[in-house]
Amino acid sequence: MHSTNSKVRVSIDFLPPKNEQSNSKDRILQFVVHSVGDGISKNKLQEMNSELKNPHLIKHQALDSGLELIKHLTYEMKGSIKIEVKKGIIQSF
Repeated sequence: MHSTNSKVRVSIDFLPPKNEQSNSKDRILQFVVHSVGDGISKNKLQEMNSELKNPHLIKHQALDSGLELIKHLTYEMKGSIKIEVKKGIIQSF
């Protein structure tokens, strides 16, 4: 995923709680990393998202150490993470 042609932008937003009965402490903190670069193959993307969905996976084949750390922190905070790719446009984490 590393390339000399890559550009990265990070967006941080507070979203409303998932249900109306929650208080303001239950708001969702959303981080979105937009990366414009060479892209990820469809197979690699499936492998990465499969590893990201499994909170109990110890050994990661497709994730680099940075994404492993983000996955761990996200699950500790009861959150979720996924990767989306639009060919030739952006990758969002």
